[in-house]
Parts: sequence; C-alpha cells; structure tokens
Amino acid sequence: MHTAWTSDRIPSSRPKQPAQSQGKGKQKAQEPPKSKEVRRLEHLRDGLRYATGRERDPKGGCFCQARMHTLSTYTPICRNCGLILCELQQPRYACPHCASPLLTPEARRALEARLDTQIDETLAKEEEERQQAVEQARAAAGAFPTLSARAPGLSPSSTSDALAAHPTNQTHKVLSLNSKTKKVTVASFHSSPVVSRSASRERNLKDNAKPDEKRVPPPPAEVPFVKGHRDSGRPWANLRGGAVTYVPPPKPITTHI
Repeated sequence: MHTAWTSDRIPSSRPKQPAQSQGKGKQKAQEPPKSKEVRRLEHLRDGLRYATGRERDPKGGCFCQARMHTLSTYTPICRNCGLILCELQQPRYACPHCASPLLTPEARRALEARLDTQIDETLAKEEEERQQAVEQARAAAGAFPTLSARAPGLSPSSTSDALAAHPTNQTHKVLSLNSKTKKVTVASFHSSPVVSRSASRERNLKDNAKPDEKRVPPPPAEVPFVKGHRDSGRPWANLRGGAVTYVPPPKPITTHI
C-alpha cells in the first residue's frame, strides 16, 4: 500500500515471492527422441484414424503391381478391382485405379490395434536396447575415476593440484632460435582438447533425408492399336512403324570327310 509518508527509495520489507516459472521446464522429464520406425508406425496409425478411406493419393499411387517394390503388408490387393498394391500404397488412401476404399470399418479398427501393438513393442525393444547400452558403458568405464572426482583421503588442494598437473591443463613453452638475429624466443601456449562432432546428429540427418521412390504411372486409357490398312500380300508387315531389318538365317556348315 502506498501512503503519503512512504518513499520509493526505501525498500519494502514485504518478502518477494520466488519465481515459479523457472522450475516448470525441469519438472517434466525430457523424453528420448523417437526413432524412424516409431514415427513411421505412428504416421500410418494417425492416417487411419483421421481419414475416411476415400481420399486419393496426392502422388498418384503406384501401378508396379509389386514388381518393382515389395508387396504391401497392410493392403496387398484391392478387393473391388483386384489391383495388386505395393508398399508405396498407404492404407488410408483409396485404390489408385477404381478409387474404392481398401479397408472396411472392421478392418480399419483391427489395423489400428495392430499398429498400436507394434508401436508399443518397438518402444519397449528400443528402451531395452538403450538400458543395455547404458549398462555396457558403465561396465566399460570400470573403476577409472573422473578428473573431477576426489579421493576420500585427499584434500581439495591436492585434487586441484592433480588437475593442474594433467598434461591437458598445463601451459607448454616452445624455445626457438632466429637464424637471422641469433636471438632466442620463448613462446607459451595452452593445448585444448578437440571437440568431436556428434555422430547421432549426422545419423538423424541421413534418416530424415529420404529420397522419393520411383512410381509406375497408370496405363493409358486408350488401347494402342494399328490404324493402317493391312496388305493381304504382306500380312507379316510391321504396321506400327520403325526400322525393321531382315536377318537371313545362318548357312549350315558343311564338313568334308
């Protein structure tokens, strides 16, 4: 409360409340980044949940009929027109040929449950591998102490002396002789450890840079046929055009006895 006898220069005796926003970011534990396989499964599951099944693939689908790519494990065939579908066909999209839904409502719910199970199993497997890697790293470290660790019987001064005596933390001097002036020059330098780049960051960049798969376009709407007139004298003539060269059969080889 501000009255006539209060001054702005006199600090208030009311205690200040600590800021609560500082610890909000640290309360929630940071989750490890999701792997490429988990993101792929979640993308498939979310696509099934928020799509009607009648949307067309914006990339046009693929008509290789599993000859160029692997057969789809979710929707291997269209039950309406019988088109064989490869792995590039997402189950949330309609058939690229007849535009009919590839899954019934019951099949969609079953596939969603299947994807949820695969996501849980993949996360559990990755967590187990992560824990094994941590245990192996601890076992490989063994009983070697860290540079900042202090033995029970050593004082802080002895620990700091040991750190200062480490070759990495020492200042090195170089003695050089100038050939022209015949003078001795002493230069000192401090060596610092080289920081290596993170290999995991480069691996994530390679995983995210996924090249676009080559897709087979749909067949033409019109059936190709020859529009020229057929010659009765040469029924074997090539009416489609193009250079055709007659190759005679090879002559038989005769041997004289």
